[in-house]
Amino acid sequence: MRRLGVVENIAHDGTVLIRSEFAPSRGADVRDKRNRPLGRVVKVFGPVQEPFAAVRPVGPASLSLIGADVFVDEGNHANQEDRRGRRSY
Repeated sequence: MRRLGVVENIAHDGTVLIRSEFAPSRGADVRDKRNRPLGRVVKVFGPVQEPFAAVRPVGPASLSLIGADVFVDEGNHANQEDRRGRRSY
């Protein structure tokens, strides 16, 4: 597991906003420090040096997550091609 960053805020729709140390790939599994699944990255936005990652949680997100360190599961998700990455000839 690699440290992704710190939870900055929880949006009104339940999306968890993380100030990340690097730009994770979309669909990457995010976990807390106890290795419990938190959700999946749905969007990466913001400045290149410290981007934000929007994570769709698997369950309801509690306010106690704010300020917590989160980690990304280093799996084979980086090698998978998503729909937006394909060319149509």
